Amino acid sequence: MAFASFSAEISIDDCVALKLPVLTIETEGAKKIKSKEKYLKANYVLIDGQNYDYGSCKIRGRGNTTWRTRELFKKPYLLKLNEKKNLLGFPSAEKWVLMANTADKTQLRNYYAEYLSSKVFNSLPWTPKSRYISLFINGQYNGLYALTEKVEAVLGRVPVSEEEGSFVFVVNGRQNKEWNFESSNGVVFSVRSTIGASDDEMKRRENIIREAEEKLFSGNFEKFDLQSFVDWYLINEFTKNHDAKFQSSCYLYYDSKVDKIFMGPAWDFDISCGNISWDDCDKVEGFWVKNASWYEKLFEDKVFCELVKERWISKRSEIEKSIMFLKKSAVELKPAIMFNDAVWKNIGHRQWPHAPGWKNRKTMESEIDYMINFLEKRALWFDSALENL
Repeated sequence: MAFASFSAEISIDDCVALKLPVLTIETEGAKKIKSKEKYLKANYVLIDGQNYDYGSCKIRGRGNTTWRTRELFKKPYLLKLNEKKNLLGFPSAEKWVLMANTADKTQLRNYYAEYLSSKVFNSLPWTPKSRYISLFINGQYNGLYALTEKVEAVLGRVPVSEEEGSFVFVVNGRQNKEWNFESSNGVVFSVRSTIGASDDEMKRRENIIREAEEKLFSGNFEKFDLQSFVDWYLINEFTKNHDAKFQSSCYLYYDSKVDKIFMGPAWDFDISCGNISWDDCDKVEGFWVKNASWYEKLFEDKVFCELVKERWISKRSEIEKSIMFLKKSAVELKPAIMFNDAVWKNIGHRQWPHAPGWKNRKTMESEIDYMINFLEKRALWFDSALENL
C-alpha cells in the first residue's frame, strides 16, 4: 500500500523533468511480473528528450540474490524486444537488462565500475554500457533503473562469434544455467550459448576451458589474454567486489580467432566499495580477488605481478579523476535517487546487505560519502600493498 501511494504521486511528466529517459512497460492484461522463467507479453514506449521509440516486447524477472531476497523489494528485469532496436543510441539488440541496483543505496556502484572499465582500466575489449532511466510498469512509477546491455556473444556486444567457435562463459556457483561443470580446481562454470548449441558443441567448449586451466596450473599462460586479466583484476580488487573471488558473475570468453581466453566484461558491483558486512570486504585493507582460484595461480608468476603493479601506477592519477566523476554523478543523479527512495525507502532503513554503519546514514550524501571514503582509503592502501606484491 505504501508503494502504491508514493508511486502514484510520481508522474511521467515529473520524471521527464529529471532529464533522464523514461521507459513505460504495459504488460498484457496488466499482469504482474512474478517469474524469472516465464516472459509476459508487453508493449513499451521509451521517451528520451524529443525522441520516442515504441514497440512490442516480452519481460520477465532476472537476477539471483536481488530477486529472491525479501528485503530487496525492487526487482530487476530482462526486456526482450520483438525486433532488434538500438535503444538510447546503443548498438542494436533484442535483449536488455533493467538493472534495479536495489542493494546499493547510492545507485552508483555499477555505474562507477562501468566508468573504471571503459575510461581507466580500459583494455577490456567490451564493457556493457548503461543509461539511467525512470521506469513505469502498468502506469505506476517503479523507480530509478539502469537500461544496460546484456552480456552475450551477439553483434555489438561481446566481440566474438559463436558461429566461428567462440563463446562466453561465467563463474557461477549456483549452476543454474544451460551447461554447468566444475573444473579440476573446483571452479564452477556455466557455458553460455545464444544459438542453441548442441551438447557436443557445449562439451567442446567445456574441454577448451578445462585444457586452458590445466595449462594455467602448470605455469603456461599461452591460452590467456593477460592484459584483460590484469585490468579486470584491478577493477574488482580496487573496489573489493565480493562476488569477484571466482564465486559468481565473473564473466570470461574464448576467442577462437586468437585461441585465447579473455577475462571480462566487468559485471555486478552492487556489493562492492564497502557495501557488505562479511568476509572483511567492508575493510579497506586486505586483498580479496588475489586469492581467487585462477588469480592465486597467476600471482605466483613474477611477470604477472609486475604487469599489475605497472598498470596500477600508470593509472593512479586517473583513479583520482574517477572519484571526482563519482562525486559529480552523485550530484546530477540526486533528484532521481530521491524519487526512487520516496517509493522504496532504502536510505536510512534496514536493507540487505546491511553495510556497516547504515543506521547512522540517513541521507543520500552520507551514503555517497561512505562509498567515496572507502575508495580513497582503499587506493592509498593499494599503493603500499602493491609495492610488496
